[in-house]
Amino acid sequence: SHTNANTIYAAKRVRYEYAIPGSVYVTTTGGGSWTDITPGLPDSLYYTSVEVSQSNSNTAYVTLAGFSAGNKVFKTTNTGGNWQNISYNLPNIPVNCIKYIPGHVGDLMIATDLGIYILYNGSTTWVNQSTGLPNVILTDIEFNIPLNKIYISTFGRGIWATDLSLFPTSINSVSSN
Repeated sequence: SHTNANTIYAAKRVRYEYAIPGSVYVTTTGGGSWTDITPGLPDSLYYTSVEVSQSNSNTAYVTLAGFSAGNKVFKTTNTGGNWQNISYNLPNIPVNCIKYIPGHVGDLMIATDLGIYILYNGSTTWVNQSTGLPNVILTDIEFNIPLNKIYISTFGRGIWATDLSLFPTSINSVSSN
């Protein structure tokens, strides 16, 4: 966590060949003890990414890969005590990465098998922002604030870059374009 170095979230992938479900854990003691916070999450899908709030160590997001409609992105605001499904309108495709967008308070970006989607703070609609990207699996997202760049890694088509300032800062900006 950015705000509490003792809070760490970790995910373990499902192992179908051994009949072991996936699981998500949290420690608030810097790794001294871990708590299984999987209840409330699908445990038969692959956990692909965990993102912790930049201002509150109790808030985190988990993304999942697999083809289970409506089970793509989950949010906790109480360190995994409860989970809220925020998959909303996402298509039934794997979600590979989730990141907060720097300079966009509360806005989230995900990389999926079919593009980039943004959930603007306070919205319940994921907006597809994939214009100009190749039609391939997107695997990771990184930001370079000093250069005003966002980097998207792909499966087989390299790393794509664009200016971060090209992304609207609110859902109102998207609907007025």
